[in-house]
Amino acid sequence: MRAILLVALATAGVFAHALVLDDFTDGNINDKIFSGSNATYTAATVPGGFRYVMHNITANPFSLSHSTTVVNGIFSTSSKNEVDADTTIAWGVDSTGSVNIANDLNANLSSFTQLKFNVLSNDNPATITVVLRSGSTTVSSAAKAVMPNMVTTPQSVSFDFSEFAGINFADIDTIVANINTSTSGDLVLDSFEAVPEPGTMIALGLGAAALAARRRKA
Repeated sequence: MRAILLVALATAGVFAHALVLDDFTDGNINDKIFSGSNATYTAATVPGGFRYVMHNITANPFSLSHSTTVVNGIFSTSSKNEVDADTTIAWGVDSTGSVNIANDLNANLSSFTQLKFNVLSNDNPATITVVLRSGSTTVSSAAKAVMPNMVTTPQSVSFDFSEFAGINFADIDTIVANINTSTSGDLVLDSFEAVPEPGTMIALGLGAAALAARRRKA
């Protein structure tokens, strides 16, 4: 019984220390385009209070559509047959997608070590590129592949803070994520989080579990 309690408390400690930056529960959109690009800027429960989404079609031989959707706690980018498109999500920009000091996040993420995208589904090869800005001029980016052939199979795509050279994580002003799916690609996100390194989370959880067990014994 004690072992079960320790595992349960450790697990609770792990999840308690992640910071959800966007869970896509509000700021709903349903935007469809057939050519060019379009952007939406919606109030949402996210850093800065607004989510900017822009999608762009680069190839569309059959004049079909590309859609971006935020509804019921998910974000999706979906291309019809042979449509090639990419989608950008940004936090800490103005309604035109531009950097503006009035929209800076001023977010302190110094107690975390990773940014993590929780992907619910992905069919074709895709890449997520994250661009961070701290201060007026410091910008750094990193890119990660999203595993294909994972339809309705969750996966996580994580970015270590060490991958972003020169960024002051005590003052993150803008976060931009570009999702570049391959032709006909569909990708669904569940959430976007800042998390401590796994070892830190486990240690925190075990520490809480040990303290609770000690109090119970006393």
